[in-house]
Amino acid sequence: MKHFLHSVITSLALLTMVGAPGVARADVVLVGSSSIHFNEISKTKLRDLYTGQSQAVGNSTVLVIDRDDAFAERSRFISGTLGFTTEEFRTVQRLLECIGISKAPTVARDTQHMINLLANNPNALGYLSQKELQGHATRSKLKFIKVLAK
Repeated sequence: MKHFLHSVITSLALLTMVGAPGVARADVVLVGSSSIHFNEISKTKLRDLYTGQSQAVGNSTVLVIDRDDAFAERSRFISGTLGFTTEEFRTVQRLLECIGISKAPTVARDTQHMINLLANNPNALGYLSQKELQGHATRSKLKFIKVLAK
């Protein structure tokens, strides 16, 4: 069952990327707590974390933090980084929740809440726009995470 779901998710992501070849990566960046144990992550692993299929990277549980739809760049993160349309992403999350193999990400209420969650949880992972990062005193408690193609 898990392999079937992984295939469905991968197929949806590939169709989205093929159907929208001009999708540009916005100024949204993947950010983790400064003490998170990795500096880069594969797109597949990131997709598994955000859909709730996985809650760990290596031996460490990761606190995955999402944004609500009011965050203007959320759809850019979902399409440009995760490779889904917003509706495909919701569908996959609901499907995985319905069959009981998913844990929904924590949702940050606003920028300050996201930054606080990232800065105060050693294994937190989320995303911010470059603009949101500018001028924040807690920026030193965060680190950029590189998303690898595969």
